[in-house]
Amino acid sequence: MVLDVGIAILATLVANGIEAPFVFMATLGFLWLVPVGLNLWGAIKFWIAFLLFEKRRMVRYYKAEMYKSKFPASNGYVDWEEYLGFIVTDNDVRPEAKTKAAAFASEIATCKTLRPATLFIGTQIALQRAMDEYQAPPSTSGMFSTANAG
Repeated sequence: MVLDVGIAILATLVANGIEAPFVFMATLGFLWLVPVGLNLWGAIKFWIAFLLFEKRRMVRYYKAEMYKSKFPASNGYVDWEEYLGFIVTDNDVRPEAKTKAAAFASEIATCKTLRPATLFIGTQIALQRAMDEYQAPPSTSGMFSTANAG
């Protein structure tokens, strides 16, 4: 903010013939409003691209990684944080699934830090959708454990 005020004062001093308060306020307005508009435009472009293309790609990626790492069934888990927490802490889950679940959680945490209004929300939506569509392989779902016990 101090740098912006300094630039506005410098612009006022350079513009000799023009009214000083107008130059000062116009420079500050430009320096403060243009970045906000550009960020808003960037967010609008992200959400358009996300809804048209990226959501489907991200869901496919998450589901493919879930199948590859043989995640347990996501039935009964409403929230992605609870589901990933279960995978990481449960002793019966394969180490590959634990590693991939931790990678998903750290990826989302990184997105929260870097792009909280766009990519963070988008990754959560995509992972939640992948969780909803995921059907665990029968060998890891626990579906046949009672049949084998008897």
